[in-house]
Amino acid sequence: MMKRVYRSGMVLLALLAPMDGSAQQNPAQEGVEPYEVGAAEPPLDEGDELVTMSLEQALARAAAVNLDIQTARLSPRMQAYSLEAARAVFTPTLSGNYGYNNATNQSTSQLDGGARTTTQRHTLNAGISQTVPWYGGRMSLNFNNSRTSTDNIFSTLNPSYRSTASIDYTQPLLSGLKTDNQRTALQTQEIQGQITEIQLDSRIANITEQVRQAYWGLRATIELIEIQRRGLSQAERLLADNQVRVRLGTMAQIQVIQAEAQVASAQQSLLNAEIQWRNQELGLKSLLIEGADDPLLYQTINPVDLPTISDQEVDIQAAIQVALAQRTDIQQARFERRIAELDLDVTRDSRLPDLNLTASYSLQGTGGTEFDRSGFGGAPVLVAEGGYFDGLNSIAGFDVPTWNLGMTFSYPIGMRSAKANLQRAQLQMQQRDLAIRSQELAIVTEVTNAGLAVRDTRLQLEAATRSRVLSEESAAAELTRFNAGVSTNYEVLQAQDALTSARVSELRSMINHVDAIAEFERVQRVGR
Repeated sequence: MMKRVYRSGMVLLALLAPMDGSAQQNPAQEGVEPYEVGAAEPPLDEGDELVTMSLEQALARAAAVNLDIQTARLSPRMQAYSLEAARAVFTPTLSGNYGYNNATNQSTSQLDGGARTTTQRHTLNAGISQTVPWYGGRMSLNFNNSRTSTDNIFSTLNPSYRSTASIDYTQPLLSGLKTDNQRTALQTQEIQGQITEIQLDSRIANITEQVRQAYWGLRATIELIEIQRRGLSQAERLLADNQVRVRLGTMAQIQVIQAEAQVASAQQSLLNAEIQWRNQELGLKSLLIEGADDPLLYQTINPVDLPTISDQEVDIQAAIQVALAQRTDIQQARFERRIAELDLDVTRDSRLPDLNLTASYSLQGTGGTEFDRSGFGGAPVLVAEGGYFDGLNSIAGFDVPTWNLGMTFSYPIGMRSAKANLQRAQLQMQQRDLAIRSQELAIVTEVTNAGLAVRDTRLQLEAATRSRVLSEESAAAELTRFNAGVSTNYEVLQAQDALTSARVSELRSMINHVDAIAEFERVQRVGR
């Protein structure tokens, strides 16, 4: 859509040239040099390098190297890592531990298995747990193992091996069933990713608009230098003519002084135009360079494109509808409202009691070398060799299963804190809705003003063009009258000043109109 602004319509070939051929052939205009936009080039100092640049080249360069755009492009990548971190909450967690215990106990009873017994225990456990991304449940799988050896005379498995495999699942039934902080954080980061993309598009569009305005501003300052240069040239010619007349005795010295004052004023105007050009060029370069060592910083830019003028139809109502539906700032506000809705859901859910259902299923197995003892505390007799895999075989055969099912319940009486938080969150949501309505109203106003500006600047340009044509004719006529001796030096100076002002006014009106068209397109798509 922006390119249509740059290329639409017919190129304005002669901004300050006469509107028809008859004016150029009028003898009354002899001495007033016609002026056409596009022929002027920026002033060059010795050794300076001139770089021609079209608007498309300027926009492409800004998109590639502009530091603000490069910085903005990092935001979606950073946001992608934030989203990955939010998803990691639902990644399974693997855990494990190993332990060794050597305990010696002094007997206090003949049933203790000896006057002093020593027991050594090795434990090796592993597990995996995960918070599931639906309905707030949490699941865990555990596999626990131990090896125990002892000199207790009552032991019948020595060493003994015990293994347990279990699965546990906890499911919230009230609070945490529909939503919770983890799921909300994930959804928030997904929406935040869309917001980041919108912000990037908005940033690129605004910088593109800055480049476009700076480009046309630079073109305008170059044309302004040429206008002021021509004004100075006219003043110098008049001064030279007056000096000749003074020497011939046909003019008073005071009129030479007036002409000298006019030359000095024109020189000052030219100097001011050159200062504006340098500042404008530096502003454009700051948008097009990637660092202090960029060669473009020390070159002189010559913007070769000319603004285009078109009779664009302005449908303000249609533009308002497009802006309210597509503009980046209102889209961002609506996405942020969705995030606020998610937070409100969590706050509303926190009012519910905690009611959790817990279910578990486990299998156990025991193995080891089995002994039999005759009598109470008799000598051990080997019954069967055994080991660790005995317990595993028992688990595989589902020999010793265990089921557990339970529910836990908690409810802060009154839920005063949760209710207060909910009321506050609902008021914040109302504030957000009002802010969106206010933002929509601001968009309507901005789009309307931008549409009216297109119409107004077009009328101003037409008026400025007519004024410039008449000023050229008036200056030429005044110069002819002066040469014929029926006009004064002062009147010629006034006509030349009016011509210079008219040319500058038309140049500014043209740039204002081009800027207004681009702004009308921009306000429908992006906000500041």
